[in-house]
Amino acid sequence: MIWVSDEEWMPNKHLDHLEDSILTGRRVALGAVKQALSLTDNISIKYDGAPAIVFGTNPENDKFFVGTKSVFNKRLIKINYSHEDIDKNHQGIVADILRLAFDNVPRINRIVQADWIGVGGGSVYCPNIVRYRFATKITKEIILAPHTEYTAVGPDVVGKPISKELINSLNTLSDNIESSYFIDTTAAKAVKCPFNGLDILAKVVALLPFTKIPSSKKARVEIAKHINWFVRDDSWDYEFPSSDYMYDLLDAKYKREVNVNTFKVWQLIHQLKMRVLNTIQTDGSVICDIKGKSINHEGFVTVADTQYKLVDRLTFSRANFNLDKDWTHEKV
Repeated sequence: MIWVSDEEWMPNKHLDHLEDSILTGRRVALGAVKQALSLTDNISIKYDGAPAIVFGTNPENDKFFVGTKSVFNKRLIKINYSHEDIDKNHQGIVADILRLAFDNVPRINRIVQADWIGVGGGSVYCPNIVRYRFATKITKEIILAPHTEYTAVGPDVVGKPISKELINSLNTLSDNIESSYFIDTTAAKAVKCPFNGLDILAKVVALLPFTKIPSSKKARVEIAKHINWFVRDDSWDYEFPSSDYMYDLLDAKYKREVNVNTFKVWQLIHQLKMRVLNTIQTDGSVICDIKGKSINHEGFVTVADTQYKLVDRLTFSRANFNLDKDWTHEKV
């Protein structure tokens, strides 16, 4: 499921793709376009690590813990304060990774979510789809890509993007006490573009009054799944099919929820996103590829009240859909 409400960013849900904002509302889509046009250094790097690791001090009992995204579950909450808890709550690769994290991450009075990259000792890592080549060998015990900070655990907490200052603090603590390497996920910025994007903005504004928006969450989810069908289908190598074609192939019971203009706006925002992706630069300290094809990271995330992920879906998302993720075999 790729759709989530624009009104909240939950830790155990996915971020919206920028173009999927039109499935939530006209004003939401317009806000997403304006946000994309104003990007500078308010971008974070989206690392393709797995599984998610959450660690820190639980303010309810002042005890240090590690866990997966299951620390945010509504019912079966799995928080690990010891190796014994890990053995009870988890199994297999996930349990092994959590033990390493418990032994090596700094004991902090905050709560951080990070993506697991791997065990130290090398310079090349492929935790999921993307292969990462670091400039030098990483000698720490474990490698994490931190991206979000929380003030509590539980199903209703809302995170905020991690700051460069906190990442630096984590690495300083690790140098002095523990043995973790935290990748700087803030090392990205959008350069001034040779375009201003006003052409796409004008087209979106012109179409929005005539665009139909799904009326329910279920409809939004099903239409998002329909879009993902085109992502999975490798018949579309470099671009999505026409808006008319995408609408024509939509299940009849959902056609009354949207119209062809919905897909036209979706296509326009996708085009804008691809333009923006071509302007984003990183510090070059990590080289990325998928099966030998050079890429500029998995994607990026906008740093704003409403966050969006900027991902080349026909490259990364398609490969990710077809990956056998051993680490997801445990229900977390």
